[in-house]
Order: sequence, then C-alpha cells, then structure tokens
Amino acid sequence: MEQEWRASVTADAVDALDEAQYEELHEHIPGASRFEEEYRQLFLMWRLRASDLTAATQDALEVVNRAFEAVLGAVPALTDLRVVTAERANAERDHPREQELMGYREAAEALEVSRQRVAQLDGSHPDFPRPVGRIGAGPVFTADSIKSFALRWDRSPGRRRAA
Repeated sequence: MEQEWRASVTADAVDALDEAQYEELHEHIPGASRFEEEYRQLFLMWRLRASDLTAATQDALEVVNRAFEAVLGAVPALTDLRVVTAERANAERDHPREQELMGYREAAEALEVSRQRVAQLDGSHPDFPRPVGRIGAGPVFTADSIKSFALRWDRSPGRRRAA
C-alpha cells in the first residue's frame, strides 16, 4: 500500500539559478526550493508516494538526479538526503524538538572568552557555527554547535606573528 512521504535534498557547489531554471526545476520537482548564496547550497523539499522507505528513497534520488541533469546539465554533489513519512514530517513541523539556544553572552561563557571575541569569531573563523536565527539582541546559535566548536577550536594564545 502506498503512502505519502516527504523528501528533502541538499546540493553543494551550485551556482544561483535564474528564473527559467527555477521554473524548470519546479516542473520536475513540484515542491519548495531555497538557495543559500553564501554557501552555494540548493535545498529542495517535495512530496512523493511510495510503498516503503526504500522505494521512497530510491524514487527521491531518481527524481532529483533527473531534475538536476535536465536543469543544470549535470548532477551536483548531493550532501544530504532525508525521506520521512508525511505523518513524521507533520509532527516535526508542529512539535519541533526543544533546543538549548545561545546568544553571544552565553557562547562567551561556554568558550570562556569575551562577547567581543565571540563576535569576532562569528565574523571571521571558518569553523564557527552558523546562527540558526537572529533576534534584536543578535545572532542565536544552538548550544550543541557552540559546544562542538569549543572541542575543535585551536586556541592559539597571543597575537599571530606578522609575516
């Protein structure tokens, strides 16, 4: 028995699409799309029908590969694929899991640095986590992403030597 599934995929190293390409992509995959220019990532989400997870995943990959081949002439690197039942997708949308969040102040405490240093890391360190949102007080990060960064961060003391 077939059921409804939700698929999402992330493609990396993609150039911005023009309006005609978005329209053609939507003809192949009627769903939502979002492009993040800073990271050159294209996110697609759509619905499909299949009998089980394996069939839904195979169908999702086939659909996205055909669509990219038609629109871009090649399939970019796919870095994420997620397929879930419609019921699960709706439950996650309506009742997202609670996350511990941090602003600059909390991140500074976790990293044992000043708020100014956190702002500096946010603007310049390639491994510093991306904010999940912004409020009046500034960017907001997940606590998990800040803690993960703290474990990987090489804290070279003092100023860097001039070349």
